[in-house]
Amino acid sequence: MTTENTSLNQEVLYNFNKEFIETLNDLKDKKKKLTKKINENKKELDIIQSTLDENNVKKTVLEETIDKKNEQLKILETTIKDIQSAYEKIVETSQVLLTVIKQHKRKA
Repeated sequence: MTTENTSLNQEVLYNFNKEFIETLNDLKDKKKKLTKKINENKKELDIIQSTLDENNVKKTVLEETIDKKNEQLKILETTIKDIQSAYEKIVETSQVLLTVIKQHKRKA
């Protein structure tokens, strides 16, 4: 082997090694950036999950409150209906009573 050949081989090996190291470093940089992005996304996801959990709790409380108020509303509607019916019967009975009193008054 000649010195020129050896020198050429060393240069090729040097260039190969240099390119290899650059490529490896580029990949390491990409990995670092991607890891950073993943961690940022995880933090954002945690915040969103926390907010979602809070909203689910609020939703459950609101659903329970609505259910209780709907029950109260049903009771009120039934009470109002019963009171109106009773009042109508009182008015009807009063009219009958008034008619009977008027008839007795005419006879007397």
